[in-house]
Amino acid sequence: MIKTIDLITTPPFNPIHDKLYGQFELIQNFDPDNTLSVTSTVDYQSFIYFEQQGRTTVSDPYAGMMEALHDASIGRGLNSFLAAEVQAGRRPVGIMGGHREPRGSKTYREVARIAQQLSETGFIVATGGGPGCMEAAHLGALYAGRTKDSLTTAIDRLADGPFAELPKHMTEILSKEGPSWTINRDFVSELHAWMLPAWKIAQELKNQLTPLNHSLAVPTWHFGHEPYIPFATHIAKYFLNSIREDVLLTLASCGIVYSEGRGGTIQEVFQDAAQIYYRDKKKNAPITSMLFLDSKFWTLPEAPDDKLHMPVMNLLRQLFVGTKNMTEEEFKRYIRLVDDAEEVVKVIIQNAPSASQVVHKLAEIGINNIDSDLVSERAETLVSQRRK
Repeated sequence: MIKTIDLITTPPFNPIHDKLYGQFELIQNFDPDNTLSVTSTVDYQSFIYFEQQGRTTVSDPYAGMMEALHDASIGRGLNSFLAAEVQAGRRPVGIMGGHREPRGSKTYREVARIAQQLSETGFIVATGGGPGCMEAAHLGALYAGRTKDSLTTAIDRLADGPFAELPKHMTEILSKEGPSWTINRDFVSELHAWMLPAWKIAQELKNQLTPLNHSLAVPTWHFGHEPYIPFATHIAKYFLNSIREDVLLTLASCGIVYSEGRGGTIQEVFQDAAQIYYRDKKKNAPITSMLFLDSKFWTLPEAPDDKLHMPVMNLLRQLFVGTKNMTEEEFKRYIRLVDDAEEVVKVIIQNAPSASQVVHKLAEIGINNIDSDLVSERAETLVSQRRK
């Protein structure tokens, strides 16, 4: 069933946002008993506004100014949040992966477990804030400090039912037919059913969270058809995807874990590789770890198991070792294949740059005035607590 909607003329978002979005702020108005409530959330209303105003080719100068002001405000909020987290000894690490990874899959479970353990070791997990592997990462962080079994139970709840996989029609919910904009009610109902179990889990835990459960999502309304799930405690959502991608990869100063993905994940692999390649060697800028989860997926040139593979390792070796950008030993240490959560956490800890190097890298995106000595002391305390 198709419903015609009005043109949104007033920005549904606050253009001067003095901090990051909170866990439920973007999905305010979500009603578990009303399927159409999805399109009434701040998140979806902002997506509709972005689409109606021409996306990156903004038709109205006022709308362009409001969106730019919003993104600048989010940038300031992100800097303030990261400065506070790093000062507390929590260092940023990224987890990337496919947005269509089914809930309950082996990869989904592994990513959630990795995020749980990294959060418990004093790292703050950052993702692109979408569904699939990104959702799994924030779910894992949300269960930091809880048992592995409790995380498994939560994943089982998400995977139980017809919407363990992301609905296929998300790009078709909002459409334009001539001068009119419409919403497909049937497709909205599918999205609501998919979002509901995650919303319930987040609601159950919202009053039990500690700094251990902090995680950072950096999504974009460029992909606004992808639903936001409130597992991340802090959200830096941008209108411009180009700004968001660069910020996300730069802030992950302690490395990035790549789980199975397709186009977007491959883009992030080589955008990250470019940042590493052009690091400032004169200032001894550290090599940040690139860890590839599931060695078969990232190395096999063919698919004897009837699965798609992305064999990027040989190309990365040519880029880094073949050009003498790094030694063979450095490549083996920092550009790694990993196959389980424990190994990921171990490598991230071993390869983590010094506190002063983390502070220096964050300064590249405007995050300053951090006491590196205090960061070092607090980070070591957090890592030591897990070793016990």
